This record gives sequence, C-alpha cells and structure tokens, in this order.
Amino acid sequence: MTIAQSIRSGFDKLERLLVLLGVACTLIMLVVLSLQIVMRYLFSTPLSWSEEVAMLLFSWVVVIGCAVTLRAQGHASMELLVNAMPGPLKWALQRFIFCVMLVVGLYIASAGVDYLMMTRGDRSAAIRYPIEILQVSAPLFGALVALFSLEGLLLGGKQK
Repeated sequence: MTIAQSIRSGFDKLERLLVLLGVACTLIMLVVLSLQIVMRYLFSTPLSWSEEVAMLLFSWVVVIGCAVTLRAQGHASMELLVNAMPGPLKWALQRFIFCVMLVVGLYIASAGVDYLMMTRGDRSAAIRYPIEILQVSAPLFGALVALFSLEGLLLGGKQK
C-alpha cells in the first residue's frame, strides 16, 4: 500500500465516522422532536428542553454534512465549464479551488476558535449545558474543510 493509499484510507475512515455520527445525531433529533410533539399535543405539557437539544443536534448535522459533502466534491460548481477545459488547465483550476477551500477552512477554524474563547464558560438557556458543545462546531468544521481540501490538493480529491 502506498503512502497516498494509506492517507486516503485514513480519510475514508474519518468520513465513515462522521457519517455515523451525523446519522446518530439525526435520529436522536427526530426522537426528541417527536417526543416534543407527543407531549405538546397529547398531554398538553410541552418540554422545555427539546427545541434546544434539537438545535444543538441540527447544528452538528449541518457541520458534518457540509464537511462530508465537500470531501465528495458534491458542492455547487460549474462542471460544464471545468469539464470543457483542456487537461492541464482543468487540473490547475481544481488545485486552485482546493487552495481557496483550504484558506477558507483555516479562516473558519481560526475565527471559530476565537468565538469559542469569547463564549467560554457560558451555558445554554434552557438546559444549561456548556455552550462550548455547540460553539466547537465552527472550528471543527473549518478544520475538516481544511483537511479535506488538503487531501484534494495533494491527492486530487476523493475518488468518485
């Protein structure tokens, strides 16, 4: 196994872990929201915490889903234009896009860490969980975007 194959295998394992985590968050979110509906409409006793938990889980699902989609190169792009380019120009444009995504990912990670530090010690309104559980999603998203962009830059992106 080559170094590139080993690196790609590691990224594949990370992606599978992220997908499993995203599915788990989605299922828990659906259970919590269903419980809220049952409690509100059948028992006239709405839950005070369900919307906050659902928002937290939804935030993580979005972060995970966006990172996995970027790795799969499923983001919006002008493929008609890119595919019409000659080979070397297409290769250069794809590498340029990965470079831009890498810079954006690093910026989001850095700004996310700054925001995380500003809100450190705060608690959520309803259930009082440490707000860092929510706020760490921004730097993690930036780091994932940067990592997956670096993979694309060095190895040409995830093989479709």
